Amino acid sequence: MTSYTYTIGLTLKTERIITKDDFITMCKLLGSKNEYSNLCEFQPEGITEGGILFKFKYNLDNTWYKSVRLGVSSGESKGKWYWIDGNYLSEWTGNNDIIFDKNNKFTLFLKSFHGAPLFTLEELKIWEECFNKIGIVKVGKYPSKKSLITFEK
Repeated sequence: MTSYTYTIGLTLKTERIITKDDFITMCKLLGSKNEYSNLCEFQPEGITEGGILFKFKYNLDNTWYKSVRLGVSSGESKGKWYWIDGNYLSEWTGNNDIIFDKNNKFTLFLKSFHGAPLFTLEELKIWEECFNKIGIVKVGKYPSKKSLITFEK
């Protein structure tokens, strides 16, 4: 039986203005964690709602898909996500274009498909720690363990 993650994640709030450069920092912080260092790297994802994409190192057929969607302009969030292309690293590093204003509340959406590792509560705690370092704090509760796993019928 195949399983995947497709669920609402953490609800977060910005404590200051968050920029493109902050998301490059977030990707680097995540990549520096022991839990990810041999597994994957991270990059901003080129999707309308904004996201951070897992780039797996040993997924030879390139089918695994895992993403944390930011919902930059959904619900009460008033953020803005920008175009992502192959030059995102040089274009976003040191760039102060605003993604979220101070006191912006947003909810993550978690996706893990095609054999990619499922999200875990322990993993979400790592994400919370990294978000905290760039001025974003958790304001909601963690999703249930059960909600992180969906079984394909």
